[in-house]
Amino acid sequence: MRVIAGTAKGRTLKSLKGLNTRPTLDRVREAVFNTLGAKVVEAKVLDLFAGSGAIGLEALSRGAINCYFNDQNKAACQIIKENLRKCGLEDLGQVFNMDGRSFISYLRKKRPVEFDIIYLDPPYSSDYYTLYLKQLEESGLVADGAIIIVESNKSLCLMEEYQLLKLSKKSKYGDTVIWYYKFHF
Repeated sequence: MRVIAGTAKGRTLKSLKGLNTRPTLDRVREAVFNTLGAKVVEAKVLDLFAGSGAIGLEALSRGAINCYFNDQNKAACQIIKENLRKCGLEDLGQVFNMDGRSFISYLRKKRPVEFDIIYLDPPYSSDYYTLYLKQLEESGLVADGAIIIVESNKSLCLMEEYQLLKLSKKSKYGDTVIWYYKFHF
């Protein structure tokens, strides 16, 4: 797995061995960032279930100004830190070790930033996709016009519209589905 474009292009990324994390395939990551295009430049990014950090690292490499990486697995957090150093991006990323819902609550209290891009990729077996989307809607952490990207397996069916989120695009790549929601007050 490598960084596809930007300042860290070509850098090899480490990931956890085994089935604890499921890195986003390079072709899916490339398609996501082709869809985002210039929206990544100067963006504030949240990679909520970061795994190896590949999504956030790609965003930073392409010009995002910062990224909050979160993963519940301590070993994954160590890998993210190593990958940040390897890519020379450690000053632009902050790594947290919490479960997803607790992390959103933590950020809600701190209110460090309003995010422009949020990547939501919980374990495919999770029943909490809608719960995470609703929690993010209510958190005060999402900038007006932000994009929330949800990665799921093809069996998941999400709504096209939530209170403040509207589906703008949905793409399938084999067993993976990428949902793009736009956030509006």
